[in-house]
Order: sequence, then structure tokens, then C-alpha cells
Amino acid sequence: MQSEHEFEDDDHCGVEHGEIYADDEQPRALLLGYGDIASRLAPLLQEIGFAVTGVRRNPERAIAVAGVDVRAGDLQQAETFTELLAEDWDLIVFTLTPSSYSGEGYRQGYVVPVQHLVQQLTAQVSDSYQPLILYVGSTSVYGQRDGNWVDENSLTEPDSETGKMLLAAENVLRESALNTVIVRAAGIYGPGRERMYQALKDGNYTITPTWHNRIHADDLAGALEHLALQSFMGAELDEVYIACEDTPLYGENYVRQLAYELDLDANTLLAQLPTSNEVGPRGNKRLSNARLRATGWESSSA
Repeated sequence: MQSEHEFEDDDHCGVEHGEIYADDEQPRALLLGYGDIASRLAPLLQEIGFAVTGVRRNPERAIAVAGVDVRAGDLQQAETFTELLAEDWDLIVFTLTPSSYSGEGYRQGYVVPVQHLVQQLTAQVSDSYQPLILYVGSTSVYGQRDGNWVDENSLTEPDSETGKMLLAAENVLRESALNTVIVRAAGIYGPGRERMYQALKDGNYTITPTWHNRIHADDLAGALEHLALQSFMGAELDEVYIACEDTPLYGENYVRQLAYELDLDANTLLAQLPTSNEVGPRGNKRLSNARLRATGWESSSA
């Protein structure tokens, strides 16, 4: 859910019946990595006036959204960006996935596409052409393991190869001169993301004394739409935002929440599941969404 705002019109953009417009031309959004999150974002962008184009390797597998132009493209290939960037875009959104769950898979899935975009778009931007880039990264760039609060100013020292590649992709964007906002998403849940639920059902989940940070897929899409709207209405955005729910869940409380969502008996689960005192590879931290909330965004769990 996003808060409602009123904006004054100027010579270039404004709001009319909840839609943005620019110089009487419909603004254009390019969604790179058109998967689950992008397919949730697309209709939100359409509602505020964007024409939306999505890009993925297999367009025939895309979730159908009326009015969205879904094109075939391999984001690991420079030629894909040469073709796409021959057109002008007002908004470019990265929602990428790794080619495999390894350091190299994350390099190919995240770092390489970002490098291609920066290399080609940098030569095109000007005072009159500066598309907003929204890049969805991950809070796994934070390696903290002490259970303390983490925000956008906290150290980014990932201790996994995948986290290091995610941070490397961010840095490519941050070191460029492009108009970029990085959104670090906590653990995404929602339809189609059943791994943790299945682990509970199978009795394979181990309870640990750590904090869990989540965000629903719809809330993440809503945060992206909200930031895009804020930017196009003239708000000055920060370079990085953490996207997560308001309240982290600790240890057994996380299991209780998942049990509630699955309509299972939490006490039975807690009695049956194994436990461990070790902090796993995801670390142990409490994420703050205060900066994102300060823009007016609210999660549906608030």
C-alpha cells in the first residue's frame, strides 16, 4: 500500500487522475529480467501512466499482463543492450536472477548485465536524457552476525561469494554517473516461493536463534512503483533503500508466523523441528526500513 500525495504541475511532468505524464508523451518503462516481481510491478506502472516493456530469455513463459510488450533478450549479451538502448526509456528496472546458485552464476546473472548497461547507457545520457534506474539487489550484501540493527549506512561486508557478486553489481552502478536507486530486498515470500513452507511441512527446517527479515513480493513491487512515482514527481531519492517488513521475526516466532500462514499448529511444529545454536550462512541481523518508510511507503503487513 502506498500513501497518497498531491503534487503541483510544472512544465515537464505532473499528476492527472493518479497518472504521470511528460511533455504530453507517455513515459516508457523497461523491465529487465521480466519474472515474478516485474510482472507484479508492470500493472502498477501502467496504472500511473507508463507504457511497459519487459525483457526475458523466454517471453512465452512470462506471466501475461495486458498491454505489456514482452521481448526476448539475453541480458548477459552486450548485443541485447545495444538493441534495447537504441530506444529511449524513462525508467529502467533491474529484477535479475542468477544463472546458477554460485559465485559465477551470480556474476553472470547480476554483474555482467549491469556492466553492459552502464557501458552503453553512459555514452547516451545527457542533460535531456537521464532515465531513472531502479536496481533490485539483496540484503545479503550485509554480513552482520551479531543480531544488531542494520540500515543503509551499515557496513556491507558479505561473507559469501554470492553476496560479494551482488555487492559488485551494485558498485558498478554506484561508480557510474547514471541516475540510480538501489533497493536491497530482504527475503521475498509469496505465491510461488514455497521453499521455507515446504521445509516446515517436511520437518526439515532447523530453528536457530537468529532474526528473520522478509518482504512480500507484492510489497516489493509496490515499493518500486512508489519510488518511481516519487522520483518522477520531483522528489530527491537516496541512493540505497532497504525493502523489508517493519518487524523482524526471531527464532521460534518466525516458525509461528509461517505456521499461521500455512494453517498449521505452531506448538506441534516447535516440538518436532530440530534446533541449533549456530548462526547459518544468512547471518543474524535486524533490518530497518525506516528510510523507505520515510518516503511515504507502507507495507501491507504494517
